[in-house]
Amino acid sequence: MIVCIAPTPAVDRLHELSGPVVVGAIHRPHRVVAVAGGKGLNAARAAAQLGAQVRAVVPLGGASGDWIEAQLKAAGIEVRRVVTAAEPRVCVSVAGSEQELTEFYEGAPTLADAEWDALVQAVREAASGAAWVTLSGSLPPGAPADGAARLLEAARAAGAFVALDARDDDLRAGMRAEPDLVKVNEEEARTLLGGRVDVRALRPAGGVACVTRGAAGLELATDGAVFTAAPPVRGRYPVGCGDVTLGALAAARDAGADWREAVAIAVGAAAAAAEVTGAGVLDPARARALAEAVEVTEA
Repeated sequence: MIVCIAPTPAVDRLHELSGPVVVGAIHRPHRVVAVAGGKGLNAARAAAQLGAQVRAVVPLGGASGDWIEAQLKAAGIEVRRVVTAAEPRVCVSVAGSEQELTEFYEGAPTLADAEWDALVQAVREAASGAAWVTLSGSLPPGAPADGAARLLEAARAAGAFVALDARDDDLRAGMRAEPDLVKVNEEEARTLLGGRVDVRALRPAGGVACVTRGAAGLELATDGAVFTAAPPVRGRYPVGCGDVTLGALAAARDAGADWREAVAIAVGAAAAAAEVTGAGVLDPARARALAEAVEVTEA
């Protein structure tokens, strides 16, 4: 069982155009794809698509919250909903013909004190019996400065391994809880480490660190080795692929894979997700095929 904490969920929409994005012009997408998104839910969906039993802990309010909950349940994900007054944010990506994605991310709504307390309690209860608990994304306004550490500590107290994917102050706070796995992208690692990117230096005490580098793949450091791998193909839709990496790593470890095997599975899953529309969406058979083609080197 994997529990994914999603403190800042979103309705993620992709608008695909037949022509380029033109500033100041009207655009009529020929395709619109909407998914229950945000980093935590992207990770949850990836893990579920790879065969893991997944439970999501997520603050949700209003009709958009109802829609997200229904989407998660349809994907086979158990939902522990923390009811909030505010509706989730909406994030939009626009794919112009032969252009990189243009992205618009709303900020998360503020959590009231009682809603934050309910989120911590929901994590404590949901983590019971879980092998891994992941915490992905920034905490919403209203969360305490040490909120990431509090959520990870609540999960660990229930007996789970904990994984963190955050940035800036939330990353620093979460690192103080010494997660078993920290997964960040290259920019986040550079900010945390003061300009250098050294996956070994990122490792928590007794834990594992992973740095994702987009199309260049990832590096993962354990206490005895550094594994490096790059995707065998490059897709057009990279949004959420770092989240897929975390979900795939947790799913692989939950299924008994060693870290080398988990790296191949994670890189294959992220590559498969980049080939299709919808953040964190992938074809499991394609992910497995690509994982078999991933070359993992060890140093």
